[in-house]
Amino acid sequence: MRDQHSSRTPDSGPRTPGGGSEWVVGFHAVLAALERERARVEVVWLAEGLSGTRARQILEAVRAAGVRYASVQRRKLDLVAAGVAHNGTAARLAPAPFADPGTLLEPAGPLCLVGLDGVEDAHNLGAVVRTAAALALGGVVVAGPHPPPLGGAAAKVAAGTLSLVRVAHVGSLGDFAVAAKRSGFWVLGGDSRGTPVEELELPERLLLCLGGEAAGLRAKTRKALDGTVSIPLAPGVESMNLSVAAGVLAWEWRRRFARLPPGS
Repeated sequence: MRDQHSSRTPDSGPRTPGGGSEWVVGFHAVLAALERERARVEVVWLAEGLSGTRARQILEAVRAAGVRYASVQRRKLDLVAAGVAHNGTAARLAPAPFADPGTLLEPAGPLCLVGLDGVEDAHNLGAVVRTAAALALGGVVVAGPHPPPLGGAAAKVAAGTLSLVRVAHVGSLGDFAVAAKRSGFWVLGGDSRGTPVEELELPERLLLCLGGEAAGLRAKTRKALDGTVSIPLAPGVESMNLSVAAGVLAWEWRRRFARLPPGS
């Protein structure tokens, strides 16, 4: 039988990441997982000798959640962190299912979704998720064959907000855009040659599409657009980081539709 979760008996944990599981690393990401997604937390790792206020907070949350923990060598944390700064803490989570894309289209009233076309950088995904949480957006749709995992760097950059945002995965953002139009959405794509955002009348129901770091929006997605939108930049600056651009455009939409959903 599998051992019962216990904070009294530390668990040595596996030598390598468990198959199909995800690792989140860093104080904020681990604490958020323990407080908001405790059912998914399989084990928490703390670096040997870790002490201080943050270590105590993690241990208190571990005990409150009733999950297993282990004191491990930092090289093990380095292994599962895969280059992400872990600050001595990591948690292994059972895989998080992506949301059903269709459910993101169901809520009535003003709604903004962010569609990421071919984005493979986990830092960008995490930053967009954090923006979506901060502005109470309707969700994030990641399109393409290789979406970044929701653990690791994405979870760390999201800073504990992954559980607050519905993230869906689709094969084609263009196909999703067509379905969104049937649900009353207008579909705009971020493009440096588009209409400046301050000149555009943004719709109540918006699917904002942003292209991947290298290739931009796919042709099928562009075909589904109702228009393009740009952010005016200073002379000599060609573009902004994808997640920053998403934040600027999403904030402008939220500014015009300022009423946040109940419970936000």
